[in-house]
Amino acid sequence: MKRYIIIIVALFISIAAMAKPPRLNVEKLFDGSYNSDKTVQIHISRTPEKYFRGFTVTNNAALVKKVTDLFKKDVPKAEKSQDIIENGGVVYSSMTVKNNDRDINIGLSYSPGNVCYLFITGPNEAFK
Repeated sequence: MKRYIIIIVALFISIAAMAKPPRLNVEKLFDGSYNSDKTVQIHISRTPEKYFRGFTVTNNAALVKKVTDLFKKDVPKAEKSQDIIENGGVVYSSMTVKNNDRDINIGLSYSPGNVCYLFITGPNEAFK
């Protein structure tokens, strides 16, 4: 009987572990540490169906590099990803990460230098 109880407990723990958010590196940008930074604009909105976060950086080359590095660290977690490089060197990158059987879409647009825009969006269930 103890063996069955242990198996059931282990099953519940493994199911709970699978339901955790994907712990994306880019989510560190929304921890509040950039709220007073004049080079950053943060946009967060939630509707009953969708959650959206945007992070815009202007005139801060070091932070643009940090954002792009965090994005690149998350690419291995992606189910699919894509990069498009325009003639002016502007890079558009996107990826889709699955969580709770829902898609989280993450996009990044940046140019070499000091400007970038990052967004994370998906249904509310994907962020639980």
